[in-house]
Amino acid sequence: MNTLVATKLFLTNRKALNRSKRYLKWLECKLNKFAAFSPELPTEPEPIEDFLITFPDEKDETRHGYFRALRVLYRFLYKRRKIPSNPFEFIDPPKRKNKVQPTCEPGEMLLMSILPKNPRDQAILTLLNDTGVRAGELINLQKQDIHDEFIFLKEGKEGERIVPISEETRRQLLSLVIPGSAYVFRAKHGGQLTYWRLYKIIRKYLDKVGVKGSKRGPHRLRHTFGKTYLEDEGADIRHLQKIMGHANIKTTQIYTNLANKSLIKEHHKHTPLRAIQAAMQEGMFDDNRALKQAQEILEKEAKKQGPL
Repeated sequence: MNTLVATKLFLTNRKALNRSKRYLKWLECKLNKFAAFSPELPTEPEPIEDFLITFPDEKDETRHGYFRALRVLYRFLYKRRKIPSNPFEFIDPPKRKNKVQPTCEPGEMLLMSILPKNPRDQAILTLLNDTGVRAGELINLQKQDIHDEFIFLKEGKEGERIVPISEETRRQLLSLVIPGSAYVFRAKHGGQLTYWRLYKIIRKYLDKVGVKGSKRGPHRLRHTFGKTYLEDEGADIRHLQKIMGHANIKTTQIYTNLANKSLIKEHHKHTPLRAIQAAMQEGMFDDNRALKQAQEILEKEAKKQGPL
């Protein structure tokens, strides 16, 4: 079977299943690259593995993305087109290194919240700090979606949901509403704010407070919200899952790794360095015995190594 033909059949099926445009574009990009690599659809695992190893080791996340796209393609073809066998039964997923998602520190968030000079940017940062909504959910927010204690989101990855908001967030959102405009957040020309313009707005303020590195867009603030939410004592991860619109609790559990306040607190309580410092304060080493022993060890090591 021709790989491009198989890809078109598969994408048509995903469109019929009402998958998001963003997901469809992601699939199409991944599968078209595979079609260029292998014009005829492989029926054995080896050609697929050859394709997967064309990506550098440092891009293991990219490689895993191609693996997922191809796996779902073959599952569809095996079920729908009855291809003789599914080679993905013999292919293990590529290993992915653990990564800590970059977030902002409380001081950085505080500075960002007082920097904006215009109400729109102020409301954008306030909404992201208060709810952690996705970029697409923010730019598609409309007046009728704003209620007394929550916003109603229709553009989430998993469908509609209700997200609680603070009174200050509600006040700032309503202040942006003008007659004749469907969307809360608008560009300078009056039209709907685009994703790329939102990205530039967030990046501008991150630059101003000195945040460096990668991931300097709206999703960094989403990660910051998830982490900070769970760092508050008594926070419920199931509630966070609903607020952030995660279909699977495993996605929300990522933020338990980012929420490190309790980890740091436990470390400070139990690190052996505390015992050493306590012993020194109690005068156990008043006679400088430990210092003399350390000096003797260093001198012996120096003699062993000889002159440099």
